[in-house]
Amino acid sequence: VTGFFRDPTAYEVLKSTVFPRLLKDRSHTDPVRFWTLGCSTGEEAYSLAIAFAEAAEAAESSATLQVFATDINAIGIERARAGLYSKDIAQAVSAGRLRRFFTESEDGYRISKSIRDVCIFSRHDVLADPPFSRMDLISCRNLLIYMQPALQQRVMPMLHYALKPAGCLWLGSS
Repeated sequence: VTGFFRDPTAYEVLKSTVFPRLLKDRSHTDPVRFWTLGCSTGEEAYSLAIAFAEAAEAAESSATLQVFATDINAIGIERARAGLYSKDIAQAVSAGRLRRFFTESEDGYRISKSIRDVCIFSRHDVLADPPFSRMDLISCRNLLIYMQPALQQRVMPMLHYALKPAGCLWLGSS
């Protein structure tokens, strides 16, 4: 269950409420750090990076971003790294975003280098590997729905540990 800008209203809340708080008094030497778990083929990680770039531009901020996008599926990670998507994404991505953040080819749309460069994709098993740390935002909108309650109870404390004290945990509606 993935796609670009899935739940557009939630992205607008991030841009209007969460991102300005993260950008406030942030210098370019102190990067904003996101972790998206269960990133699948990268659409959510790239959507977050695009939305953040738009918010930073609106705030006239020079803050930098690092997006750590992880999944247990190595094939999905490779597709995410390639950043190439079918032309069907035009249904979810505005024409303005397609022009600004993608390059069109006969194979589809490729994420721009500036957005790909802030996203680091890696294979990671949240139940076995140590969590990332000092995150400003953690997006876990896909992963928990596939876990039984006992596993969810193991993961939640790890996510809280990984967040900075004023960090934001972004969960899905499920």
